[in-house]
Amino acid sequence: MTGNAMHGDVGVLLLHGFGGEPFEMLGLADALASAGFAVSAPLLPGHGQDVTAWSRTGFGDWYGAAREAYLDMQSRFGRVFVMGLSMGGTLSLRLAQEFSPAGVLTVAAPVFLYRLYPLEFSDWRLPFVRLLRHVRPLWPVSPPKPRSREIAPWKGYEGVTALAPLESLLRGMREVRGRLADISAPLLALHARGDRTVPDSNAWEIVRRVSSDDRNLVLFNVAETVTSRHVLTTHRETRDGVARLAVDFVSRLVGNGTACP
Repeated sequence: MTGNAMHGDVGVLLLHGFGGEPFEMLGLADALASAGFAVSAPLLPGHGQDVTAWSRTGFGDWYGAAREAYLDMQSRFGRVFVMGLSMGGTLSLRLAQEFSPAGVLTVAAPVFLYRLYPLEFSDWRLPFVRLLRHVRPLWPVSPPKPRSREIAPWKGYEGVTALAPLESLLRGMREVRGRLADISAPLLALHARGDRTVPDSNAWEIVRRVSSDDRNLVLFNVAETVTSRHVLTTHRETRDGVARLAVDFVSRLVGNGTACP
């Protein structure tokens, strides 16, 4: 997916999450395109196909595709912003460690899914994924309930998690976390308090450890108790706020809008 822009020297790369599709970035893409910025939201390898294809891919494949998309935008635009939801945010941080984007915006991005000190995890099985993948490569999970899907629409793999890609993601996150200080680009981290998929302490970790002089954190309060409070780009309580903050972030940095809080 791509979009044209009135601001011909500015491009925004949007990266979807683990097991998801560019669908979860469409609202954000529309808001940015309406503000006059060129957007690209590629489908990452192994996604949008079947679980077998997903199982054959890993962090290197996803980052390779994100890197290629970034370099393509860099060849066409003077300034490129990177934004990502969940794993897409992790990939955005990795791009900022290798390149110098005009800005980085993460939405519910993980640099860890569990840690032993202080003890924190969203699923007790996460520390054992490396072993479990050999016992049960495809781990059954409960699909979202219709009410949850109504509140926070999403498209992607359901009913199962491929553990080989998950293990690769965990390793990739550790590498990104270890190099957060390499990031000096302007950064805006968005997260929801009580995110049940990616602990909101990730946002604090990111903002605390990057070297960016321009860095901000926004935590959303989500009232409902049905969803995981994770897919903020489509969630009915947060999607408009995420889109507004993203447009303000880019506009401020290119000098034609107001600053985000």
